[in-house]
Amino acid sequence: MMKKNIIFLFIVICTNLINAQKTQWTFTTDAEGWILGHSLTGNVSEGLYNLNITGADPYLFSPDNLKISTVNFGQFRIKLQNLTEDSDFQLFWTTTTDNTWSQTKSINFTVKKSDTQVSEYVISMLGVAAWTGAIKQLRLDVGNANTYGIVKIDQIDVELNPIEFGLNNGTIHLMQDLTRGGAISYISKAADTRNIVNIADEGRFIQQSYYAGNSLNRQSEGQSPSWSPWNWNPIQVGDYARNRAAIINSSKTATSLYVKCTPMLWDMNNKPAEAIMEQWTTIDGNVIKVKNKLTCFRTDDLYGENVLRSQEIPAVYPISALKNLYSYFGSTPFTNATMDNPSVVNLSSGFWGTYNTVPEKWMAFVDDSQWGIGVYSPSATMFLAGMSGSAGAESTSGSTSYIAPLRKERLMKNSVLEYDYYLIIGSLSEIRGKIYQIKTTLTDVKNIKETKKAVYPNPVKYTLSLSVGKATLVKIFNANAQLVKECKVEPYQNSIDVAFLTQGIYFLRYNDGINMCESRFIKQ
Repeated sequence: MMKKNIIFLFIVICTNLINAQKTQWTFTTDAEGWILGHSLTGNVSEGLYNLNITGADPYLFSPDNLKISTVNFGQFRIKLQNLTEDSDFQLFWTTTTDNTWSQTKSINFTVKKSDTQVSEYVISMLGVAAWTGAIKQLRLDVGNANTYGIVKIDQIDVELNPIEFGLNNGTIHLMQDLTRGGAISYISKAADTRNIVNIADEGRFIQQSYYAGNSLNRQSEGQSPSWSPWNWNPIQVGDYARNRAAIINSSKTATSLYVKCTPMLWDMNNKPAEAIMEQWTTIDGNVIKVKNKLTCFRTDDLYGENVLRSQEIPAVYPISALKNLYSYFGSTPFTNATMDNPSVVNLSSGFWGTYNTVPEKWMAFVDDSQWGIGVYSPSATMFLAGMSGSAGAESTSGSTSYIAPLRKERLMKNSVLEYDYYLIIGSLSEIRGKIYQIKTTLTDVKNIKETKKAVYPNPVKYTLSLSVGKATLVKIFNANAQLVKECKVEPYQNSIDVAFLTQGIYFLRYNDGINMCESRFIKQ
């Protein structure tokens, strides 16, 4: 009893210490310790801190000696109305061991220009290496280019670290954002905190994005003038106005993630698409395999039908610090012929670089040491790739790299579109080598007959049984299409030992004498 009381007391003390840290400011009646720092005048009224910008580089300071633990706290939630024409805001911080203000200890975030209401912004500190130790003070820069205008702050919160929805296999660390449709928001080495995915706005991340119908002017219905006219464009993360896709369902195993969401129409303000997006993600070694699925159920008659459009399968935004583009454009694919290293096309030229001949179906962005991320999309027929902004930036910067494998599809009002793709993290030689391995294990889906009742039990822990009428060779592949077991099964001795497999999704393939058959099973 004494031991239980001591443990309980310890928990209460720790909880009270966390709660004692000042992490929320609502500006109900006063500035609550926030002081005007540079090029600002202001006052608090009606629960808003009203800031008037009087010159360049406007910012304000939080109270000092906050002592906020970065172990427990790792997300900002800021509610404000920006009445200026600048959208680039920035947060700085000092720590109890480093009391200097610097760009290293800062994070940029994008806000709406000339906003007509108070909007909410969530800034994750995940992967920000300088967010460490105990935070001493905060500084909020309300527009890097602003020299005049009004900003109204409703609330500033420093929140507890969100529950992680991700996978870490000791080689790579991957996370998906359940507040943004479950899109891939974070990839790093397992022992590192450097995120190589750009997450500066809802149009970035690694996500599903599709196009259908004719381009329309819907500005009277809330369409952004910057994205008008535009076609039907459901996007996984959220729309241009930062309204986010809602999760319908999500689940996780030791090696896999599943999400289902209602996407948003990119060009519209808070308009959910009449569609559902699903995503299955697994990791094995340095390979991330993703299966995406779009199910449309449109009832509108706005956009028209039977319009052939290029689909991003998927849209991938690596950090621009991965600045060197590689692929193979030659006539002898999958022979280890010399790779191509094209000049990176900047979006400021008018559009991304267009690559019509990519026979190995992959492109990669790497740093000067040739380490980075490769995108392999076996069903792609061409690629877009390039850079927006400048090279050398990290995950929250407006500058980004971009890769999009493409294939053309006519998305009708009731279409279903599915595809698989792979992300490979490592050196350029490792990226290409893994793609070659995956290629050798991929079987033409047209020659595979899927059978759902051939294997049992499913899920399985130790022994899998297969119903076959004659002796046959069985191959088991993991979710990254790698062969993990091969054995011969007899008609009356049809038990297959799978106890050694790790938890996850697997595919069993065999020939029944007529068709190449495939059954999917789950290893518990």
